[in-house]
Amino acid sequence: MRYLRFSFVILLLALATSCSHKFDSNVLDLAFYQWNLWPDMEAALDEHAPSCGWEELHRGTGKLVRIPALAKDHFPGESGLEVYWYHCRFTLPEGWEEREVTLHFEGVGPVTEVFLNQDPVGSHLGEEGEFEIDVSDVIYYTRDNHLAIRVSIRDGSESKGSEASGAGLSGSKGVGISGNVLAVSKIAP
Repeated sequence: MRYLRFSFVILLLALATSCSHKFDSNVLDLAFYQWNLWPDMEAALDEHAPSCGWEELHRGTGKLVRIPALAKDHFPGESGLEVYWYHCRFTLPEGWEEREVTLHFEGVGPVTEVFLNQDPVGSHLGEEGEFEIDVSDVIYYTRDNHLAIRVSIRDGSESKGSEASGAGLSGSKGVGISGNVLAVSKIAP
């Protein structure tokens, strides 16, 4: 019995040690949070707010998904739809107060607009390539944050029927989040 207890303690220590080196206290992986994906059937390409309204989007309108998540995988019959919204609510860890915070995207597109707490914080054209957005001025350090990502097949400045031009914008991966989304804090020197 004593040998079994000793073996169990050794196993727990080994497990804790193997997991601890992967944890980074400066990175918040938003893939572990609940995401909603909502097809905006009434969206106008030149409108930059959800047609259902911000409150409804924040309540969890749409389908629960895990990111990465492409729209075609969750709404296969909606291939002609042009605008989808992803929404996630998250809280920063304790100790991040007054730090610089960026959102790091590993793949979203083809045409992406990012909103944090209803404020537009950045955009990206193309589904390939990583990008970051500094959100230090609009992020809430001690309460829930609402991250909304508007993904569309075309830019609002283009004529209907033409997809966004450029490398990788023809929807080769599809409309949506094809990589991870991270919140990253930087400790001031």
